[in-house]
Amino acid sequence: MRKLILLCASLCSMALLFAASPVRAQSVLWVASNGSDGSDANACSQISPCATFQGAINKGGVAQVRCLTSGNYGAFTITASITIDCGTGNIGTVSVSGNDAITINTASAVTIVLRHLSLNGNNSASIGIRAATFASGTLVIEDCTIQAFNSDGILFEPSEGRGLLQVSDSRIFNNGFGIFIDPPTSQIASVTLNRVELTGNTFIGLALTGSGVVAGTIRDSVVAGNAQTGVLAQSTQVFFTVEESSIVANLTAGIQTNSAGAVVNVGASTIGGNGTGVKPTLGSLISFGNNQMSANGTNGNFTSTTALR
Repeated sequence: MRKLILLCASLCSMALLFAASPVRAQSVLWVASNGSDGSDANACSQISPCATFQGAINKGGVAQVRCLTSGNYGAFTITASITIDCGTGNIGTVSVSGNDAITINTASAVTIVLRHLSLNGNNSASIGIRAATFASGTLVIEDCTIQAFNSDGILFEPSEGRGLLQVSDSRIFNNGFGIFIDPPTSQIASVTLNRVELTGNTFIGLALTGSGVVAGTIRDSVVAGNAQTGVLAQSTQVFFTVEESSIVANLTAGIQTNSAGAVVNVGASTIGGNGTGVKPTLGSLISFGNNQMSANGTNGNFTSTTALR
C-alpha cells in the first residue's frame, strides 16, 4: 500500500510539472509568402502560416521559424534564442529600404541561427545584420546572401562577455563594409569564417576593429575587389589566422595590421593584385612560408616567417 501511495504521488507530481511547462517552448512556426496564403493573423502552422518572420516571432515562445515557400518576409528583430531557416530550395528574402534588415537585441546569452536568407538593402538601408546589443552567446549565419547595405553587411558588437560569430557558405558583397567586428573594451569577439565571399565592398571586406579583443580564423574564403583593404586588423588586441584563402584585387591593401596588439598569421593563401599585398603598419603580420604573392602594386613584407611544423 505504501508503495502504491508513493507511486501515485510521484505520478501526480510529474503531471503537475508537465502542466506547468510552457507549451510553446520548443514550437516550430511557419511562414509563406502572401501569394501562398500567408497572413500574420494566422496561427503560423503549416496549414495556416504567417506572412512575415516578425509576425511569427511575435507569437512568442518560438524556437524555430521555417519557410514553406520562397518570398519577401520583411525586416525583423530578434531578442531571444531562435533558428530561422528557409530550408534547402527556398530563399527567405528580406528586402528593405532605409531600415536595417535584421536587428539582434538580446539581454542574456543566446544562440541564434540564420539559414538560407537573402538580405538586400537596395543601396539605401544601413545594415544587413546588426548585432550591436548582443549579450554574449553565438550567432550562426549559414548559406546567406547580404548585399547593397550602405554601412555594414554584418555588424557584430558583443556587448557583454564573449560573443561568437560563425559565418559559412555565404556571400557578402556591394556593401559599405562586408563584416565589421567591433567589440568594446573588455569584451571578446570570436570569429570563425568558412567558405565566405567578401567582395566589391566600398570600404573594407573584413574589419577587425574596436577596443576589445578579436580572435578567430577565415578559411577557404575569398576577399576580393574591395575598394580599400581586404582584411584589416586594428582592434586593441587581435589574434587572427588567414588560411587557404584568396585575398585579391583590393585597392589599398590585401591584409593590413594597424594596432600594436594585432597578430595576424597567414598560411596557404594567395595574395595578388592588391595595391599593397601585406601591410604591417603596426603589430605583427606573420607568414607560414607557404603563401603565393604576386602582381600586387607592392608586395610588401611580412614582419616574420615561421616554419611549418
